[in-house]
Amino acid sequence: MANETPPHSSPERTTLAGNWILDKTRGSWSMRGYLETLHVNELAIQAHEKGEQDHDTIHFITFPDMDFDKVRMVKRSRVNNDLVVELVLGEESVEYLKPDDRPKKSLATSENPGKHLQIQSSLLTMNGMAHVTDIKRLVQEGNKSILVQDLTIVNDETKQSNTTTRYFLPYDGKLEKDDNMDES
Repeated sequence: MANETPPHSSPERTTLAGNWILDKTRGSWSMRGYLETLHVNELAIQAHEKGEQDHDTIHFITFPDMDFDKVRMVKRSRVNNDLVVELVLGEESVEYLKPDDRPKKSLATSENPGKHLQIQSSLLTMNGMAHVTDIKRLVQEGNKSILVQDLTIVNDETKQSNTTTRYFLPYDGKLEKDDNMDES
């Protein structure tokens, strides 16, 4: 999947709903700054970058009701194989992460339902408390649509922060298991 030309659906969209593939030709596609803020070791960062370079990162976004009160995202990458996030806008969600049941709190809001989504999360990591703001916006560039993701992380302990901006293109691929992806 990584070295193929991705199948693109209609280049223009009216909402964030649909499948989106990471555009590695622009923005900060690498999660290096994010991971450095968490004090992840260099070897793990390099492995993460190689995984993202060699395998596509795809976000599948749906709004189960037509009022955009709920959002469901499936994030597929070499590192997050089909990570599912389901949130009700305006309601805090608490998820307990394995293996030690650390709570992760998330709150989704929107300034423009269907075209803007902000998810604020906080979770205890191996290196202290982290706060993440993930903003996804639908942007029109000429006659095509782009999903722009601004991912900001703040490490409570060190007060370091990083913002990574990533660009996603419409993608017409299906949500099917890729036999080459590890379960991790």
